[in-house]
Amino acid sequence: MRLRPTTLIIAAETSSPNPDTGRLVCLGYTQLSRERGPVKIILGGDNEKTTIQKVRELMNECHVYITWGGVRSLVPFLTAKMLIHGIDPSPLYSSKHIDLADLVSSHLNLSGSSLYDACKIFRVPVAPLLRGAGPQRARVEVSNNSRRKGSGGAAKCRAEVVALEGLTRRLLPLISTVYRDLPTLL
Repeated sequence: MRLRPTTLIIAAETSSPNPDTGRLVCLGYTQLSRERGPVKIILGGDNEKTTIQKVRELMNECHVYITWGGVRSLVPFLTAKMLIHGIDPSPLYSSKHIDLADLVSSHLNLSGSSLYDACKIFRVPVAPLLRGAGPQRARVEVSNNSRRKGSGGAAKCRAEVVALEGLTRRLLPLISTVYRDLPTLL
């Protein structure tokens, strides 16, 4: 029996790209395994510190995590939020981070640079909800009403995680070649 790392596919939505003015609306994740698993959501609530602590605990349990544009957006956002709330951000850096946006950008010369574009090129089913995403990462501006309900961001998080999981599976030969130090992810 071969041991495999715990690999999470993660997407987040924030009310603003800046951690000093924005809040974590939600963080969606699923564990990469042979069988597709459910997408779980951590909703941002009234107590931001509790939400960020849940994210830290999740990150502490994984060996590898995969994002789209996380190097420039998600990791700095979460790092700042953890530091603001006096939470140690080391799990973000002790796990191996694979940013698919950087991988696609540096190793493939695609005509489009968004998650939606990459999924379309590799024939990965993708929700129309992600169609208007910017070049690096799908981000939603969440209204006050949907922030209270947690619905707008959660749907976007879920759609992004599903798309990322499909794209990760499609790009596994490239991921395995570029990240030779990793054991087999599936």
